[in-house]
Amino acid sequence: GELLAVTLVDGRARLHRLGAATRIAKEVGSLRFGLRRLATAPAHSRAAEGMAQVTRTVARRLDALLLEPLGLDGRPLVLVPTGELHALPWAMLPSLQERPVTVAPSLRLWLRAAQQPLPYTPQRVFAAGPRLAAATEEIETLARRHPEAATLTREHATVANLTTALDGADSVHIAAHGRFRDDNPLFCSLELADGNLTVYDLERLHRVPPQIILSSCESGLSAVHAGDELMGFTAALFALGTCTLIAATVPVPDEATKGLMLALDEQLSRGAPPATALVEARAQVPKMSVSSAAFVCFGAG
Repeated sequence: GELLAVTLVDGRARLHRLGAATRIAKEVGSLRFGLRRLATAPAHSRAAEGMAQVTRTVARRLDALLLEPLGLDGRPLVLVPTGELHALPWAMLPSLQERPVTVAPSLRLWLRAAQQPLPYTPQRVFAAGPRLAAATEEIETLARRHPEAATLTREHATVANLTTALDGADSVHIAAHGRFRDDNPLFCSLELADGNLTVYDLERLHRVPPQIILSSCESGLSAVHAGDELMGFTAALFALGTCTLIAATVPVPDEATKGLMLALDEQLSRGAPPATALVEARAQVPKMSVSSAAFVCFGAG
């Protein structure tokens, strides 16, 4: 019933006792609830301001519970969470808002991913799902920036077209409605023009892209089973060989997400590592924007 943490710094491991696991899980649930409410509340409304204050308070409590006892310095951080912590939007915690953070399913998977650099001139794929005007605008803007990329929008963004484009690509950016299925994580999906792209479709690829950005709601969530076994998009992609995944762990508003994603592309194009690029992109959007905190860099940062 107690949560423990092991820190590994400069080859030295230390064990830390963080407190009751149930209390921490309750705070994580409260933070996620607040962020879901913020994602749908009218901007600048009294309800949004009140909920933003609540989420800041809960985030400070989680920071004190999870991070203050560790005595971390200012260097980049790799996190291998457990249980409910897999669903935590870590950037909400005050001490991590300006720090590059990478979240990995396991230390072994992080090491494998970190040792596989992206090609100097990656083969890019951009795709936008239906019923999201901001997503189409996001992808069309990226296509103008990178005219060499394969771009799929509107009726061309089908499951068959996208899976064909994904196979063997180096870098993929998909903006679409996402649906997390905790009852059956293998049916977690991204909505496309003619249906849903699921984990099963990804498993048919000969080679998954090393770097993937999913600009969609809760596409970074995983169902956690006994022994911290993860199931969902994140777990499937890393099992298939993806090195870096940037995705959200809570619902996100479309228009604000577009701004964050375009800023992220600017930073990545300048050569910033993914986790650092995400921090720099957040600095260009409002501090309490749900989108700025919802996205997590998984894998190699």
